[in-house]
Amino acid sequence: MNELFSDVLIGFSGFLRPYLSELGLAMMATLLVIYGKDILNVLKQQIGGLNILLKLTLFIVFCAVGFGLLTSLLTPWLISLLAGVDDLWLGLAVLVVFYFIGFLAKKRGVL
Repeated sequence: MNELFSDVLIGFSGFLRPYLSELGLAMMATLLVIYGKDILNVLKQQIGGLNILLKLTLFIVFCAVGFGLLTSLLTPWLISLLAGVDDLWLGLAVLVVFYFIGFLAKKRGVL
């Protein structure tokens, strides 16, 4: 029984491993959806008193560059963490992370 369970976990991990880049990006994008409003609220506080044209420009730059930079810097780090997980546990780790992200979304009222 234990060997069968291990074989199933390893098989599931083997199925997921070629898609770690996509999985990592999905995790990071979902986290940015959950916490993006808070990040933008901090930005609003910082640029609140500025001219509307400058505010709009900073907002566009921050959204395009800031969120893009966060995604491009943190996603490879997350992928490397996932890549380091043993095949026996990778499938479970991916499921646990996605469920944890779902829990965070529920807790923050996004879900």
